[in-house]
Amino acid sequence: MAFAQDAAKLSLRLSEGLVENALEFGLDTPGSFYDNAEFKLSLVRQELSSASDKDKVTALKRLLAAIAKGHDVSEYFADVVKNVASGNLELRRLVYIYLLRYAEQEQDLALLSINTFQRDLTDQNQVIRAMALRVMSSTRVPVISSIVMVAVRKSAADGSPHVRKTAAFAARKLVRLDPGLREELTGVVSGMLGESSPLAVGAVIQAFQAVCPEKTELVHGHFRRWCGMVVDLDEWGQVELIKLLTRYARTQFEQPQDGNQQLDPDHMLLLRSLQPLQQSRNSAVVLAAVSAHYHLAPTGMLDALGKPLVRLLRSSREAGYVALSNILLVARRRPQAFKEHVRSFFIAAGDARFARRLKLQVLEALVSRDTVNTLVPELASYAKSPRADISIGAVGVIVACARAVRETSLDCFRSLLLMLDDARPAVADAAMQAVGVLLCDGTVRDAPARQGSATLYDILCFLARKLERLTGEVARATVFALVSRFLESRFGMLHAMDVLRVGARGFAGEGELAKEQVLQLAVRLAANDKAAELRAYVFTLARYDVSFRVRDRARLLRAL
Repeated sequence: MAFAQDAAKLSLRLSEGLVENALEFGLDTPGSFYDNAEFKLSLVRQELSSASDKDKVTALKRLLAAIAKGHDVSEYFADVVKNVASGNLELRRLVYIYLLRYAEQEQDLALLSINTFQRDLTDQNQVIRAMALRVMSSTRVPVISSIVMVAVRKSAADGSPHVRKTAAFAARKLVRLDPGLREELTGVVSGMLGESSPLAVGAVIQAFQAVCPEKTELVHGHFRRWCGMVVDLDEWGQVELIKLLTRYARTQFEQPQDGNQQLDPDHMLLLRSLQPLQQSRNSAVVLAAVSAHYHLAPTGMLDALGKPLVRLLRSSREAGYVALSNILLVARRRPQAFKEHVRSFFIAAGDARFARRLKLQVLEALVSRDTVNTLVPELASYAKSPRADISIGAVGVIVACARAVRETSLDCFRSLLLMLDDARPAVADAAMQAVGVLLCDGTVRDAPARQGSATLYDILCFLARKLERLTGEVARATVFALVSRFLESRFGMLHAMDVLRVGARGFAGEGELAKEQVLQLAVRLAANDKAAELRAYVFTLARYDVSFRVRDRARLLRAL
């Protein structure tokens, strides 16, 4: 028992010693400050006024932890700013981080430190020089814009790429603070475009885009060098450089045409330089590279865009949405790019609604003789989906398949007829509209005949029998419209009166679209003397209908 107690005391002493040593050497874990910061804020003023740098560092870490947790600690600004000239490097860095957060809010107090910041611009430590410039440029007080301008010009020629990068970001802030300095900043940024360090190039590009984006002539001398170093930049620098090079290329090179047109060597250099970036781990870089190829490359070179875009579908939901939107654009222009990836766009159980909608649009764009045999069975399952948006979206793809390959049109048409039995009116409406489209444009009527295939008469008889069970307004209106459209067919001559009789019997309960089509059918049967009384009855009902559209339509047709 005594041995266990002694072991516990020894363990406690060792732990206390390790914590003390960690604090002494700056190895304390941030978690301890983050977890208890707000409970010890009462000690901050006392610690900031202490003669010990260690106490001041501890106080500032508590303040920064409180900021990270969303607390407002601006009341300590005056106590913090007194330490801006401290000789302790770690303390000054923490002070600068605090000032970055509240410099704009406490402008008057921040101005008291401007002289210190100017002095720090000549410090031997590149981090101090960069942070001093960053705090100065973050103090949004127009009266010091000229001072910041001098600091930016000086730092733009600094020997450290880290400081030059900060100078580029400061130029962006300064042009927003004082647009009158744009011309002077243009000269500074123009000199910075020759930046050789990949660390700073991305920031310089952003400064160029903010200060003088219209001066594309400044890019001429750097174009080839940037094409060669784009793969060496950090990921966000790559995104900015790709955007600039794309915009530059669209103003300097001719639009490539399909065929064997010879591209400008510089144009080809840019396209080749961006190809490796399509394999980047960063989604933004991949999308920027793909966008550049989409706008700059001939159509024949777009086939290489399929694989990198499909790979993005496996990332986050947000990245997947952007990827699908870009895939849709490429697929409409070059469907062959995704010929080997059709199954990647099949709807999964966990897909969000927007993903299902975009995937169906992509599948519609990819319909061809090579893909139709893969698509038709999948679309048949979509037609039976319990999700109405999937069934409705599948209708458009089924129509595209029927039009693209006439050999499959009868199978597609049969799938649409089966969807008319769907209990959801919206699905039945969409299917009936598609049936009408395929009948009217001749896709089904001109399809290769097969044993057991239905004639136009059989199809119209089938639709007329369905009329009693159809509840959707659009579906019922489409049936009346088809009978009117094919009035001179065998079905029209034999059964059009029966269909009109059905419409007249339930006229009061029909929707506006259906009522208008019943009126149209009644007018088309004007040559049939047997329909005179039925026609008069329908027009009388329309004359007193609650819908002004139906009443106006009846007046127009009666006048004709």
